[in-house]
Amino acid sequence: MATVPLADPLRLADDEARAVRSALDDVLSGGSLVLGPRVEAFEDAFAAYLAPTGPAPAVIGVGNGTDALVIALLALDVPRGSSVLVPANDGGFSATAVRGAGLVPVPVDADPVTQLVDLALLEAATGPDVRAAVVTHLHGQAVDLGPVLAWCRQHGLLLVEDAAQAHGATLGDRRTGTLADAAAFSFYPTKNLGALGDGGAVVTADAQVAARARRLRQYGWGDRFRAVVPHGRNSRLDALQAAVLSARLPFLDAGNLRRRAVVGRYRAALAGSDAVVLGDAPGAVAHHAVVVHPERERLAATLARHDVVTAVHYPWLVTEMPGLGLGPVPLPGADRGRREKLSLPCFPSLTDAEVDRVSAALEEWGGCLD
Repeated sequence: MATVPLADPLRLADDEARAVRSALDDVLSGGSLVLGPRVEAFEDAFAAYLAPTGPAPAVIGVGNGTDALVIALLALDVPRGSSVLVPANDGGFSATAVRGAGLVPVPVDADPVTQLVDLALLEAATGPDVRAAVVTHLHGQAVDLGPVLAWCRQHGLLLVEDAAQAHGATLGDRRTGTLADAAAFSFYPTKNLGALGDGGAVVTADAQVAARARRLRQYGWGDRFRAVVPHGRNSRLDALQAAVLSARLPFLDAGNLRRRAVVGRYRAALAGSDAVVLGDAPGAVAHHAVVVHPERERLAATLARHDVVTAVHYPWLVTEMPGLGLGPVPLPGADRGRREKLSLPCFPSLTDAEVDRVSAALEEWGGCLD
């Protein structure tokens, strides 16, 4: 029996695969390979997608999602050496970027069920040296940023969205990536909008921040070969990835609907149990299909017997990562998630038969609960 994979970024529907192959052929026909017209075309298309009723934000393509966070923080001119609030449970990606920008990460606990940060948790973690916050739309769930942004404005803090897991997610009538001072996207292959390699983007409605981000992604250059801003880096989206992303963008919403449908099947399969399946809010896009339950290990074992691949996103909190240099902090909500979350297969081209197999395993496990 074939294994049901957690993700398969190369398994595309026929029409999407044809669009990607056509995009690759176009790049091979000639033209710029790094930045250039194809990157600009994707930036414009993604900006229009994020704000379909306008005005469109600036989109700056960069090398990967972590660089997008670093460049966003540098472009916002967060004072070096100051502190930035980051999620404790996002795999360390935000904290790593904060360190990379010359700043100090301050871990924020998570809601014990949704695993998202909220205003109360941010307020509890803040201190006098905090100058900004990075908020992650974890697992494709949109954080309610309305009260968070108001609080940031009241206290003079800058706000960055980590939207790497939330392409197309919405909060009310607005898409994630347009809700704060700046946002960062990743286009890693398994993302809802994925490239065939690494890629990322900074998004902002502030023209000056956008201009700094464009310089920062290419050595800090103003004129060619002349650095005019400090802390520049080499982080340029290449034409190949931009062409692939442009080809895949029209399929994003349908892919997100399929992801939500898959998660809905899993939720129905567990309806008779006390397990929680995340991502039932209207604007969620099911980047991960996450089940929360204290008997995670038995659930994982049951799924493994059915040849279903699972994973934990994420097994370590930022305070447990020696490379980040953060001391112990009580994080009860995030710790519960780290111990109880399990991610199941979830991607648009999962077959109905594969979803049936996962659902059957879930029903078997749920039926054995006391």
